[in-house]
Amino acid sequence: SHVPTFPRSHVSTFPRSHVLTFPRSHVPTFPRSHVPTFPRPHVPTFPVYNTLMPAPVSPLTLFRLTTRNMHRRPVRTTLTVLGVAVGVVAIVAFTTVARGMWNAVNETIHLDDADLIVFQTGTAADLLSVLDEEETRAKLNAIPDIADSVGTLWHILPIEGQPFCLLTGLRLEDMEARRQHLVRGRSPRADDEIVLGTIAQRVLDKDLDDEVLIGGEAYRVVGIFQLDIVFFDGAIIMSLPRLQRLAGREGRVTLFQVRLTPDSDVDAAVARIEHDYPELTAVGDASEYNKVDQGLEIIRGMVWPISFLALVIGGIVVMNTMWMVVLERTREIGVLRAIGWARRRIVFMIVCEAAGVGLIACLVGCLLGAGLAKLATILPSAELFIEPVFDAPPFLLALAVAVLLSVLGALLPAWRAARISPAEALRYE
Repeated sequence: SHVPTFPRSHVSTFPRSHVLTFPRSHVPTFPRSHVPTFPRPHVPTFPVYNTLMPAPVSPLTLFRLTTRNMHRRPVRTTLTVLGVAVGVVAIVAFTTVARGMWNAVNETIHLDDADLIVFQTGTAADLLSVLDEEETRAKLNAIPDIADSVGTLWHILPIEGQPFCLLTGLRLEDMEARRQHLVRGRSPRADDEIVLGTIAQRVLDKDLDDEVLIGGEAYRVVGIFQLDIVFFDGAIIMSLPRLQRLAGREGRVTLFQVRLTPDSDVDAAVARIEHDYPELTAVGDASEYNKVDQGLEIIRGMVWPISFLALVIGGIVVMNTMWMVVLERTREIGVLRAIGWARRRIVFMIVCEAAGVGLIACLVGCLLGAGLAKLATILPSAELFIEPVFDAPPFLLALAVAVLLSVLGALLPAWRAARISPAEALRYE
């Protein structure tokens, strides 16, 4: 109450009109370009981490854990891969070679539109078949379903440093009828003229008008042919009478190529020939070739025993490796179980590691197996008879077997890992 107060009317006021103002247009402005600018100094930046919080890490997925475990022991993983790859090499190498021979036999049967071939009954190998040329031709021509038959003589002799070379004897008129297979030159017109397959020409290093010594006699090369059948592309075709004399089989042939009439059934013709003439054996497909030669079946039969033995060894290697892995990682498995991993997830992790080893082994084994099969073709005389076929079935089979084998080998270690108690595992040293 002792503070003096003044009535509002005693406060001096000035009207708004007495305030000095300037219009906006009188304020000087400068264009932006006249304002000098200076570059900002480069200040290095550093990541700032919270000292109380760890740096973020990517989640530990099953895939990352599996790959990390495979890289943990590279030497052991490599040795396990090689152990499984041995079986894959055996499968790929033997299967590609066997399929190549199978295809070559099948193409030989149907060469020049032939429907079947006829051999002597009871021979241990096709090259040992001996048929009387005139008598057998008369028997075959008596069957109504047969339109044509061509006698052929096969014989093997050493030729100019090559220990094995297939010689094929045909009548001159039969060679002229097959001149479409020539890539250079012409068909023989005399008994002292021969034609070479493309592989035989390369192996013997001969060309047109060169001479080849066969049985101590010189024969002139007049043509080069290609049938895309390894047996014949590595062969020499010559006059049938001359080869009969060289082989000591005058009037004899090894087989007859038979062409049937258009409406005839191959199976019925085979049955008719073997029924009417028991001394003759007819083959209409490669699956029937074991009636005259067991070589193809022997090669196919060797694939599985050798591959099985190699695969069993690989399976044992995988089982031993995965068992050691489980023992070494007992504490780790216990930690995973303690943080909530289910038993089936532990089993799946071990099986995935084994499957990864199988996939790598399949890749390595397929490459080595294909290389081994190809290497076999450059051995002396081998390229005259071997031509591997690298199609899908051998590699798919190798993939299935390698992965299945690895998974089976890991089942027992995986079962052992799933039974580990977290409390016991954490105390494991």
